[in-house]
Amino acid sequence: MILAFDLGGTEIKSALINDNSEIEENFAPFSSPDNLESLFDIMDKLINHSLDKIQGIAISCPGKVDTKCGIIYFGGMLTFLHECPIKNILESRYGLPVAVINDAKAAVLAEMTTGYLQGIDNGLAMVLGSGLGGGIVINGKLYQGSHYQAGELSFLLPFLSEKMTIEDFLGMKFSAVSMISDCSEALGLKDKKNGYLIFDHIVKKDERVYPIFQKYCRLLAIYITNLQSILDVERIVIGGGISSQDILIEEIEKQLDQLQKEEDVAFFNIERPKIVACKHKNDANLIGAACSFKI
Repeated sequence: MILAFDLGGTEIKSALINDNSEIEENFAPFSSPDNLESLFDIMDKLINHSLDKIQGIAISCPGKVDTKCGIIYFGGMLTFLHECPIKNILESRYGLPVAVINDAKAAVLAEMTTGYLQGIDNGLAMVLGSGLGGGIVINGKLYQGSHYQAGELSFLLPFLSEKMTIEDFLGMKFSAVSMISDCSEALGLKDKKNGYLIFDHIVKKDERVYPIFQKYCRLLAIYITNLQSILDVERIVIGGGISSQDILIEEIEKQLDQLQKEEDVAFFNIERPKIVACKHKNDANLIGAACSFKI
């Protein structure tokens, strides 16, 4: 049994994963802390609770991750994780093997193992969360790149001639968290993080929020087209919390249809990939973290 952690920008999730890459037990999530000490307090509590059942600890997290050394760089929204040798720290503390992997790459591994990327030679996962994560499958294998940074889609730059700020990075434009926050503001809500409530309004085509959602999906459709022109994949799986909403894939497909009408020449040359939601939805990062012991 593996105890898997998914360190997210808003929540810390954890679960016990069995040898068949299935969730045996899900634990209640914790709100993401703002410092390393508090994070280790949370993790220690959960590890000690399961210590007699587990043979290893697996971690999915944002940022660039050196999977061999188990060092996290940048850490996305969890900036305190920068240069944290989390693998060595936990192995020394508990005497158990520890695997660490980028969250989007974890999602890819989950889908390659028991999800919708099984048997796919060339595929892509796009994980919509605080930013935009990516995981790439080339010739049936997870591609991490020469510096473990393949798929860091958040850091693609827009075409701007003036000086850029972090807000201009494309990952900020594709942040599901920001989209939910913008919709909350349009509805006059104090709680800016209640995605379930926002999607109730989106599904009803509420005119206060639906145009915001449509714009978000159009940007994703443009991005998918650009990525497809480079990678030429068979299938793209969409992950992250909002991927459980059927209307997301429906609207992305509608926006791709619209783009195809507008840019017929581009689509004449570019084969459109199949787009589906991750089979494992919110659990993909946890399952994939456990699967990372096998790479």
